Order: sequence, then structure tokens, then C-alpha cells
Amino acid sequence: MADQAEQLREYVRGSKQQARVLAVTSGKGGVGKTGTSVNLAIALAMRKKEVVVLDADLGLANVEVLLGLNSLYNLQHVIHGERSMLEVLVEGPGGIKIIPGSSGIAKLADLGPNARQRIIDGLQGLQEHADFIIVDTMAGISQNAAGFAAAADEILLVVTPEPSSIVDAYAMIKTIRMMRPDAVFRLIVNMATNDQQGRAVAGKLITVSQQYLGHKLHYLGYVPRDPHVSHGVMQAVPFMVKYPAAPASKAIETLADRVISQREAASSGGIGFFRRFAETLGLASNG
Repeated sequence: MADQAEQLREYVRGSKQQARVLAVTSGKGGVGKTGTSVNLAIALAMRKKEVVVLDADLGLANVEVLLGLNSLYNLQHVIHGERSMLEVLVEGPGGIKIIPGSSGIAKLADLGPNARQRIIDGLQGLQEHADFIIVDTMAGISQNAAGFAAAADEILLVVTPEPSSIVDAYAMIKTIRMMRPDAVFRLIVNMATNDQQGRAVAGKLITVSQQYLGHKLHYLGYVPRDPHVSHGVMQAVPFMVKYPAAPASKAIETLADRVISQREAASSGGIGFFRRFAETLGLASNG
């Protein structure tokens, strides 16, 4: 363990830390989290950004399903030491790259130290090969989802106007904040009727979070309810590619522009995603 900690400290001193890591997460399933991850990645790629999407759902990976891909290697091969993270990269639509997820892993904490180290090594390597790394976490409040989200530079929290989604999103904020008090949250309201509803939903979470947690949230924007979204899902083609003029596509483009232009003023101390993620796994020390 001491050797691993020293190795991580060497990474911190030598890492270029080029990539900006965004974790896309949600308090519950069915809110369009993975679709948001993929289509936002495509919109960023359209703006000449190098984007990698990491499918971090270790229990039931679904980015490939959404994109109609069937890759030969995935994150499971990285965990087992059979392939490096860069070796499992596959080309996705719209110029993005994908790290396919694995299935059947209940908890990151259940992995052995060597397997966890391989994930950390791979994440560190990715930071030098992309402008953005979008981490599509598993849905719901779990150790895996919270661990990936808490380590990211920013957390894009996807919520819908449904009351249960709002309640679960707040629970997710509390869970992540316990792991990382300075976490930066940006709210995306999906399936909203219009901007007014999107702001109203975000406003509820912003108010409650500020009042009861003392934590400031940021509203990134909304994506309207749009039949083109489900049409794209049925065809296994992202709506940004299949229906670029659709209302949902235009909304995602707006989100991409805001992501590029907005950068949290508060510094993370130069630690970086891979080091914070290592700390969540207990592999890093303060020495």
C-alpha cells in the first residue's frame, strides 16, 4: 500500500492534467442520464474538443447498448490486467471515444488493490489524451456512483420534474457532499416542458441545498421533452447525430457551450481526478 501511495504522489507531480473530468450522475434511473452523457460528449466533440466517455456503471453497462456498439474489450479487461485503458478505447459516433463499461461488479471496494490500481493508472493516462472525460456513473445512490462523482472536477446532476427524481437528486447531493464537501454541482433538468419549468425544478434543489446543507448549486440548463430522443434510442443512434435540428439537440448544444465557458473559480488544489478517486478507495496518503 505504501508503494502505491508513493506512486500516486509521483503521478501528481508529473501529470499534465489536461482533461476536465465531468461526472454525469443522477439520484435514480430513468431520467436520461446516459443519453445526456453521450449527446453532450458529441456536442463537445462538434466544438473541436477531444472527448472520452467512460462508462462507469460497473454493474450494468449501457453506453454501448445506447450507441449500438459491440466492442471486443471493456473495463473488465482493464480490471483483470488483460488490457490497458487506452487499449480498450473504441470510436463512437460524432467523433467521441468510449471506454466500454463492465457488468457484474457490485462494489469498487470489493476489488483487490491491484485491480483498483489499474483503474487509477488508466484514468491518469486518459487525462493526457483528452480535453474532456465524461464519466457516466451508474444511476442511483451507491458507493460506485458516489465515488466516481465525488472525484470529478464537476458533477452534472441530471434530474427531471418528477417529485421522486427531485428527492433522490437531493439525497445524491448529500451523499456526495459527505465524501467531498467542496464538490461542484451543475444541475441539468431533463424532460422539462420549457425553460421556466427547468429553472423552477433547479430552484427547488438550489434553495433546499443552500438552506439545509449550506452548499451552493449551479443551474446549467434544461433539455426539453422531445420525441426525437426516444426515436434515437430505439434506433441506437444518438439524437444529436440522427436529429441535429431537434429541440433536444439544440438544448444539448447550449449545455455544451456553457460547459466550455464555465469553469469553477475555486481551485481543487491541483490534485486532479485520479488522485481524488484514489483517495475514495483509500489508496492515497497525505504524505
